[in-house]
Amino acid sequence: MYNILKYKIVPFLTLIVVFSGCRKIFDLPEEKDYLSTKMTYFTKDFTPVLGRLFMYQGIFNPDNSSFPMTFEIINARFGDGRSADDMLAKKPVLVWTQEYTGNEKSLAEIEAKRKIEERPMVEVRPSGDIVFWPSCTSETFKPRDSVIYPQDIRYFDVKVKNSGGTRIIKDLSIIPSIEIPYYPAEDINRFNGLPNTSTPNGTNLVHNYPVVFGMIGEGTNAPLEANGGGTRGVVYTYIRKVPNGTGNSLRFKFLNKDSVAINPAKFNETKWDQLVHGFNMEKTGEYVKFDVAYPIPVARIPTRFTSGGVTNTNGGTTAHVEFVYSRKGFGGAREQGVISQEFAIYEKGDWEIVFHFKTVNPKFEDE
Repeated sequence: MYNILKYKIVPFLTLIVVFSGCRKIFDLPEEKDYLSTKMTYFTKDFTPVLGRLFMYQGIFNPDNSSFPMTFEIINARFGDGRSADDMLAKKPVLVWTQEYTGNEKSLAEIEAKRKIEERPMVEVRPSGDIVFWPSCTSETFKPRDSVIYPQDIRYFDVKVKNSGGTRIIKDLSIIPSIEIPYYPAEDINRFNGLPNTSTPNGTNLVHNYPVVFGMIGEGTNAPLEANGGGTRGVVYTYIRKVPNGTGNSLRFKFLNKDSVAINPAKFNETKWDQLVHGFNMEKTGEYVKFDVAYPIPVARIPTRFTSGGVTNTNGGTTAHVEFVYSRKGFGGAREQGVISQEFAIYEKGDWEIVFHFKTVNPKFEDE
């Protein structure tokens, strides 16, 4: 049986050699990759928020063209024809060199998994995905206003190439928005970055609110709601920078209706060691602080610190924190109060998240 197979294979290999030789003898052209004339991008209009990493993935339609291909941004221009090549300048950005898991045990361990590289502010990957790095800021990109003028729109073309030829996909556009350094950010005007008001030139500020449940108002014994008003209370979330820090910290703070700090220890069932992916926890009578890596979440990967946890396969875009306490209610039953917040912080620094019980204090004491 072995001999039969051997004799069948030999003529087959001979044909391959002969065919390869004929290609050279008769000067036949080398086989080339296929490059479709109908390749395109599913979206050609990009609206990134400046100062953040935006990855537009899965938007290139190769129309069965052969990979590998090379991609290049060309003809960057404004709507009035001026050059917009400044957006292709290389700037330092943090790039992951190892997988982030959410199980790292120190800030140093996280930082060891990424390094600084010089990358164009706008980049096309070998897959055709388009990346806007956090180095895209309003220093280079004029953010959109409430009115968009054609001459301010940036356009670019993408040159795609393989051994089958070259194609150019034309007229992709960029209309960026001003830097918004955190989420939720209802308190920031999307066009000028100033405190947001309910009406243009108004004085009524718009606020962010946490989620509150199971809490009773001190002196009212009515259930608290973050935006309930009256006896149900109002609770604001402030996300703001703290001066004179190391640049890698995050702290949590609670204020009562007189703007006096509430001791975080009153949230006696909070799992502080599982709150955020942070280290070197510092507890005081006014706040709880952690050393953290920025941005938060540090990568778009579901972890036990992100909304929905590790089972949320579409998660990883926001962090999730819960502060919990229990008290003895009427009849001796234990009652549990919770304040929670989904958030993200995109800009490195020293930040604090403050929960302000603006009108009604929570009741911590037993009945």
